[in-house]
Amino acid sequence: MRSTALFDCVMSALVVGTAILTTGRASDERTLTQEDSNGQPAVLEPIIKKTPKPNYDSAVPDQVSGRVLLRTVAGSGLRSGEEKSGVKGVSVTDGYSVVKTDAQGNYTLMPNEDSVFVYITRPSGHDVLGNWYKPLADRVDFELQAAQHGEEDYIFVHVTDTHVSTNVRSHQGLSRFVREVNALSPRPRFVINSGDLLDLHKALISKPESGQRDFRTYAGLMNHLAMPYYNVAGDHTDSSYRMEQFPRGDHRCGKPLYWEHLGPHFFSFEYGKIHFTSIDFGYHLGKRQIPVGGKLLEYPTNEVQPMHVEWIKQDLARRTPGTFVVTTSEADLGKHCPGFETIAREHDIRLQLVGDSHVVTHKARPVPYRSGGALAGCWWNAKAKQLCPDLSPQGYLIYRVKGEKLEHFYKGLGQRIAITSHRMGAPLRGRVEIQAHLVQPRPGETLQYTVSGKSWQAMRKIGRPFYRTLYSAAIDTTSLPDGLVEFAVRSTVSDEARRREFVVVNGDDSSRFEADATLTFDVSPTTSWTTPRAPADKVDVLFNGKSMGTLAPQARKKSSFTIPASLLRDVNTLSFRFARADDGFSLGSPQLTFRGKIFRDPRDDAIRQVRLAHWGNEADDWGGFIAGNAEPPDESPFHRKQNVFCFLLRPAE
Repeated sequence: MRSTALFDCVMSALVVGTAILTTGRASDERTLTQEDSNGQPAVLEPIIKKTPKPNYDSAVPDQVSGRVLLRTVAGSGLRSGEEKSGVKGVSVTDGYSVVKTDAQGNYTLMPNEDSVFVYITRPSGHDVLGNWYKPLADRVDFELQAAQHGEEDYIFVHVTDTHVSTNVRSHQGLSRFVREVNALSPRPRFVINSGDLLDLHKALISKPESGQRDFRTYAGLMNHLAMPYYNVAGDHTDSSYRMEQFPRGDHRCGKPLYWEHLGPHFFSFEYGKIHFTSIDFGYHLGKRQIPVGGKLLEYPTNEVQPMHVEWIKQDLARRTPGTFVVTTSEADLGKHCPGFETIAREHDIRLQLVGDSHVVTHKARPVPYRSGGALAGCWWNAKAKQLCPDLSPQGYLIYRVKGEKLEHFYKGLGQRIAITSHRMGAPLRGRVEIQAHLVQPRPGETLQYTVSGKSWQAMRKIGRPFYRTLYSAAIDTTSLPDGLVEFAVRSTVSDEARRREFVVVNGDDSSRFEADATLTFDVSPTTSWTTPRAPADKVDVLFNGKSMGTLAPQARKKSSFTIPASLLRDVNTLSFRFARADDGFSLGSPQLTFRGKIFRDPRDDAIRQVRLAHWGNEADDWGGFIAGNAEPPDESPFHRKQNVFCFLLRPAE
């Protein structure tokens, strides 16, 4: 049984919480969105900028030389004026090899025959005057100037999966994102988009005109940002433009439109103590055929090719001494770049900023990565209420860098309030602290909370990290009946409010059932999204805290357990007891069958509905969960970490 009513309640709670709003407050929605005459979010007028274009028809020169100069203002009064001097140690590249400027700022580069640009790595403490990349030519010079702001303490934004298309919701959402980022104070220094900028077909079957249109929209809206923005191509951003010149099999296939609007698709820049390196691992080599609609279509080969692995090594080896590395890519380079772990050890790569999966997660791999959710949420299907498939709101990550320390938080698009502890459907028992945050609070603004809509009470301030105030509320569940409970938070000065459903599990055993139930779930099912994992040692299966049996080591099968009527409660839990603390396994969606009806965990049920909105009816039974502490598998759109599952039954009549 799917709880459609519950899903609708969960969706509205996560998005706006309109049922618990009070009147007489200023509306954040109107302020942030800037609605048009029809009451719809306003779309910015695209700003089209002239960008350097490759000289496709020009021969590649045997040698490129040039100079990197620093422009300064010298003296004062009659003797004041601009001076220029060479800058030593700046990296210059054609995307295949990297050289450094000498003491006078001069460089000489032997370009690869496939080169289209010459460009530099922005050095910390300096800004590039004019374009940081230029068409390949015999001589290419660059100019720098001292940065206006210090770089010991700064903020940047990581957005991903913007999926711009003809869908007006993508234009409205990206416009809103730009307005929000520009309104942050202090202002972020730059924005990084880690992939799937557009929503073109991965198999390059979209017409070139659609790519031209969508690139103009994306760049035109992002050009409203009051700070630089950097991009990763992503497989939905490759286009069929100029395929006669760069056909399948050419490693440059699909990239020319990106070049013409956004520049090189392998590049780096430095800010403070971080060397950021952007890496595109999608290649249309004609080696990967996937059946779609009865036809075999060529999809990207998602592996960094040797010439670009070499560029990565050279780029990192020539970074400024004392900097460490953060990479940006569509997904974990540990899976998509040969030798990446060795490269990371040799060159101090500490974090990867990734996208693609549309979930918010951090994985402590040999090279850790953090996935930034998705700004798109699900532009293409309003039924998903613009939620990501892990129930996160569409949104983006904001980072603060102080020296070598990075802090971050995830911000929902158009949302200043978020409930930050306890996932949707989490089991609560006893005294529980529930936390929330308020981004850039206004004068006199605080947060209030209510449980099940009874009375509103003030939340307690517990911290003031960058951009926001943290709040907490203590809930004693022993005063509440077992079952679903709604926790809500609201601002004291605006219309904004957020709600979340939890499950109270005090262990009430007063309910009585007359029929047995059946618990079933797949252990380590095969999936193409998440690495299947079987338990390494035995695992006890606990229902309402009592053992129903065990899973054998390396078990990979459908498991079924009879739950006696005497053990059933109005609220039931499934959990696992591992023989080894570091053990874990992947499992399909657990379900409890009682009197012919199927009951699922509330979070599971809600995720399934968003998944259906994203990928259609075929996605109904995709995926599952990850129990325990072992890694891999990774969290993905189809697999979430969860160790306790709840099943809510009605008592027998």
